[in-house]
Amino acid sequence: MNQPNLLVTYGISLEINTTPVEEAPTWTPLCAGFNNITEALNEVLQQYFFLCQKGFANNYVTGMAPVVTLTGVRILGDAAQEFIFGNKYKLLKNRETQLQITRANNDDKTTSIVTVPVTMQNIQEYSGGTTDGAAISVEFAFNGEPKLTSGTVSEE
Repeated sequence: MNQPNLLVTYGISLEINTTPVEEAPTWTPLCAGFNNITEALNEVLQQYFFLCQKGFANNYVTGMAPVVTLTGVRILGDAAQEFIFGNKYKLLKNRETQLQITRANNDDKTTSIVTVPVTMQNIQEYSGGTTDGAAISVEFAFNGEPKLTSGTVSEE
């Protein structure tokens, strides 16, 4: 019996553009301190009960507002975290950047890449017990349609 292919979360990597006002992006890994990721598509659903369906519905996804949430612990000096938390008390353009999500595909040789403009929101820089690492979280809300591409896994 073959084992089913399992998507493990550590097969997902994220990078954030820490120089969004510059012409060329500076892709910085979102990994140090982050140990949990959640994706929510926040779909807009329409449900129609057409006469010919005899009481049963047709369902349509007509929109979405995806959000990726990262949680973990604060790592001082990490470039990605310093960028995020350095903008927590700022508004509008200061909260906008780009996010890139790379996921290893089941064949272990190719990747799926999502690149999208985002707004950093609901930034929490510290919480928890006095002897624990400071618990953190940040949401990356998609601004518009993401660009979907694929690539190959580099041999390291």
